[in-house]
Amino acid sequence: MTVMNDWVPAKELLTPAQRVIILTHISPDGDAIGSMVGLGNALMSIGKQVIMAVDGGTPSNLRFLPGSSEVHSNLDGVTADLVIVVDCGDEKRIGKVGEAARLLNLKWINLDHHATNTGFADVNIMDPAFVSASECVLRLLRWLGIDPTVDAAQCLLCGLVTDTLGFRISAVNAETFGLAQQLMAAGANLTMIVQNTIARMPTSALRLWGQVMPTVQIKDHVAWVHLTLAAKKAANYSDESGDGGLVSFLLQADDVNVSCVMKEQESGKIELSIRSKPSFDVSTVAFSLGGGGHKQAAGATLEGTLDEVEARVIPLLVAVANSTSPIT
Repeated sequence: MTVMNDWVPAKELLTPAQRVIILTHISPDGDAIGSMVGLGNALMSIGKQVIMAVDGGTPSNLRFLPGSSEVHSNLDGVTADLVIVVDCGDEKRIGKVGEAARLLNLKWINLDHHATNTGFADVNIMDPAFVSASECVLRLLRWLGIDPTVDAAQCLLCGLVTDTLGFRISAVNAETFGLAQQLMAAGANLTMIVQNTIARMPTSALRLWGQVMPTVQIKDHVAWVHLTLAAKKAANYSDESGDGGLVSFLLQADDVNVSCVMKEQESGKIELSIRSKPSFDVSTVAFSLGGGGHKQAAGATLEGTLDEVEARVIPLLVAVANSTSPIT
């Protein structure tokens, strides 16, 4: 997907809008909530009314972010002038709140960094060179002449930190640290963000790992594991889509280039979380399966049993894991 540069049309839609809906993708991560609430805080600071929503509301691990308690789980009775979607490359990934927003017959702006973005909005700003959607939001605010408040900066830095795995992915460059510096200068607390995100996991997640680690499989530089509903119940793990960071942990093995956690959902579908080391692109696999994401972090949701999905997916991941040499 090529870069989308609708900066001027975005300003033309956003400037007169007084009541703005901001949405993000289902099963939101730190960048999804950070970019949504960061943008919301910034727009409220200049007098706009903001309605933020995502299916299920803010996950418990991200409720430390200022303004996250204002995130709704639906759009019942809402009226607005404009819809902005952040950190989402495919409209289907917005879920029920996205369906409700479409019924309002409003113009949409999409702010994103996924190379697999389908350009579903009326106005799209997307550059895969951005390391996070929060970077896209920050660049838009700067272009509009809006200085992020302390609360906005805290949220946007969270997105920057979590989507780069603590500034460790290959897309990070000197300018990335410059953006982090700007947000810290605006009052964002890096220590608090790290302690509440990449340096923390629920105790139930540790118990969940204990349930599934004996079943991890490693073959042809791919590591994968099934995360069953039974295992989550045994560990009293309540996060429907998360794995407590297990997919990233598996990737740390010396001879593993690609990792995958296959998560059984209450709906009967299987949600994939896929990660890769630098120089291995798993976004193409995710996109071919109806999902999307980044080169080193992607996902998809598939029909079928765990065994059926494994038989379909693992050969694709093996091909990626053996396509080049790892960066050492």
